[in-house]
Amino acid sequence: MRLYVIFSLCIFRLTLPSIAEKNQTTEELLGKLDSLRFNYTKASNFLNENERARKDAAKKDDELPRNVRQQNQQKRISESGWLELFQNKKKTYDEYLSCLVHTFVSLPSANPRFEKIKKELNQQHPDNCKNSLTESWTTQHRLLAQKFYLHLVNPGIDKKKAAFFAKLTKPGGGIKFEDFLHFVGIGVEPQNWDVQNVYSLAALRVGETSTARSENKKLIRKATKYSRLDEPENQFNLRIRKELRAYKLHRALIEVIDGKEKEATKYLSEAMDIAPAHSPSNELKKIIDETKFMLGQSQQ
Repeated sequence: MRLYVIFSLCIFRLTLPSIAEKNQTTEELLGKLDSLRFNYTKASNFLNENERARKDAAKKDDELPRNVRQQNQQKRISESGWLELFQNKKKTYDEYLSCLVHTFVSLPSANPRFEKIKKELNQQHPDNCKNSLTESWTTQHRLLAQKFYLHLVNPGIDKKKAAFFAKLTKPGGGIKFEDFLHFVGIGVEPQNWDVQNVYSLAALRVGETSTARSENKKLIRKATKYSRLDEPENQFNLRIRKELRAYKLHRALIEVIDGKEKEATKYLSEAMDIAPAHSPSNELKKIIDETKFMLGQSQQ
């Protein structure tokens, strides 16, 4: 455990430099967030105004035949520039959310604005900004998890912040029901498992090894079923195989942190044999490096 702490501190200094190194760094970070928030708010307002104007114009078509109303609606969408406005809102939100998550991770908890940043990030959870049981709810949750993942691959992340990420990515009833169906052997259409994967990694960073392993086991079970390792590679099973490789790499890290070097070596070896022609992502390379470092230290 001591070796792991030392490794975490070393990597943390390399990947997440303290924002207190320069007097202006904190202000620059917060200033960038304020700017991106303003850009997103402006883009959102422009889109709302566009949609409001189109709805007002559509009221004039109430007495027209349905096919004419639909034609007029499509014409207004095209001529009003709705698609460009929609794409700009999506782009500016992605930039804003990335910066918000980065600011939350980088900002010292003692900073006067930290609690406001934390509250702002909490508002991005779909429970607080999307309608439940909708595709937009699921999409928002997945997007949030993907932003968290970029920081959770760094072992030096603050435990309290990792715990907050775990809280925001805790699997809901849909994921638990899917896991139950897989457990009893009932096949279901494979879903996107980003949220569950990120929750597992967040739990690991907090020190909840058993929770991390439990969620990872479910992910490996599901991905193994659909990866079809005994069949020729195709577009569908390649995506699942890459996910299976990621889950096994995460499992290797879970085991080595828990002091089970033999199990860690096994999962690391199995993972590297999956889709060998396709290089792991930069984030997974960090997981691999961390695992190999700890395995190397344990053997000395």
